Amino acid sequence: MNLSLAHNSVGFYQLSKLACIPVIIVVEYALYERIVPLSKLLTVTVIVFGVGVASVSDVTINFIGVILAAVAVTFTSMAQILCSHYQKYLECDSMQLLHSTCPLVTIGMLVFIPFFHNVRELGQAEFSAPLLTHIFWSCVLALGVNITNFLILGKTSPLAYQVLGHLKATIILILGVVVFNYQYNAKVIAGTVLALGGVVAYTELGRQKTVG
Repeated sequence: MNLSLAHNSVGFYQLSKLACIPVIIVVEYALYERIVPLSKLLTVTVIVFGVGVASVSDVTINFIGVILAAVAVTFTSMAQILCSHYQKYLECDSMQLLHSTCPLVTIGMLVFIPFFHNVRELGQAEFSAPLLTHIFWSCVLALGVNITNFLILGKTSPLAYQVLGHLKATIILILGVVVFNYQYNAKVIAGTVLALGGVVAYTELGRQKTVG
């Protein structure tokens, strides 16, 4: 997703992230014959539409960007599906699966870094104390994100994880207005209300299923 953002406008990047929900629904049906109830389909449609209205703007498209966005959406969706599936299939917890996959991810990153970054410039960089501090905290936050991602996917589902992600995006929009006085208009307000309504409806459907 980061590589997609580097080659796309913010608007198209946000639009591509919304595509993860339909991709997850289609892939889960193809692989595991998992059918999402119509009621949940309606709620996630409202969420996607609301977040799109509230956050997507300035959409510009280029060939390389579209290819990278398609790859990013496919890989992200598959990673979330498999992460959730294998925790249940192998009867392991999130930390066990994370411990098993991290070495492979690390090796993969080391192999692909030279293809997407200027390693020579990295070697010439001056690693001052403030820079190293920022790198350290970035790594800590990334670790926290990975742990919580695996925990959520193990306890819920890829679709629920996507709903939570869009709730996060909506909360960021609200905090931007409340805390940082970002400008807003009727489109942002309408999209935010729609997205929040969809999240509430999705959560209520899940609660009813649990109670029943």
